[in-house]
Amino acid sequence: VDNGGSTPPPTSCGNSVSSFPYTESFENTLGDWTQGTGDDFNWATRSGGTPSSNTGPSSANSGNYYIYMESSTPNYSTKQAILNSPCFDLSGLNAPTLSFKYHMYGASAMGNLKLEASTNGTTWTTIWSKSGNQGNSWGTASVNLNAYASQTELKLRFNGTTGTTWQGDMAVDAFSISGTAACVGTRLSLTFDNYPE
Repeated sequence: VDNGGSTPPPTSCGNSVSSFPYTESFENTLGDWTQGTGDDFNWATRSGGTPSSNTGPSSANSGNYYIYMESSTPNYSTKQAILNSPCFDLSGLNAPTLSFKYHMYGASAMGNLKLEASTNGTTWTTIWSKSGNQGNSWGTASVNLNAYASQTELKLRFNGTTGTTWQGDMAVDAFSISGTAACVGTRLSLTFDNYPE
């Protein structure tokens, strides 16, 4: 559990995403996602390759754009970039699952990427993480959200931390949350007449 890294979002979400499947491919915009505050630098949208050579993807996985953190700017170690999701109301969803594509290409000491969850906007739990060079291809992450299935105000965030090298761009694309609609109980009352055929 990690409480640091950014100013917590409000404890009450207000409007939450409750229509699923939810998808975000960051097509030249962060959509409903917001930059963290109190971290060291920001995530950015990008089309094509990243500015530094031998790092990052050469193109998006879905559409034309993806989000990424450029590790050569700032070119110093152990710096954090946080991107906050909108709030999600999963109470109407059975077997919720999230998935996304990730790209972590560079030196072995390139740092780590975490996806974290919070139900109160203050306490964060890591629900997925990868560290180091994962190769020059898009990987697929799939995370079971059953532990959060009844939550009406689930907040997620990507928390990237640079390593000790400029060769460590991290990218995310094709984020989605899906599941099946929860059954709603219905009470049916039958009253028979004198001829119950």
